[in-house]
Amino acid sequence: MTRQKKQRITTERVVLEKTPKKKERLTDPDSYESRKQAALKKRKKKLSVYEKARREDAQASRNDAAGKRGARKLGPLAEKIKRLNAKKQSTETTQED
Repeated sequence: MTRQKKQRITTERVVLEKTPKKKERLTDPDSYESRKQAALKKRKKKLSVYEKARREDAQASRNDAAGKRGARKLGPLAEKIKRLNAKKQSTETTQED
């Protein structure tokens, strides 16, 4: 013998004459279908290899157009270090010769 679950009986039963169509459910912003569609649109999609390469090329061309070309504006400390390294390298090359 199986146990029977108690059921709550409502005095006023709501009977829908017709269920709303999917189009109507999508227009309602609180419905499950509309929230699901919004989440699918928001989801971050992975780019194809072609699209990645195209974006990298576009980024490189934008950088070249802007005059960046990989050179950064550095401060006085960086310039001092570069100068010392160049001096050190020049002394090493003179010592080898």
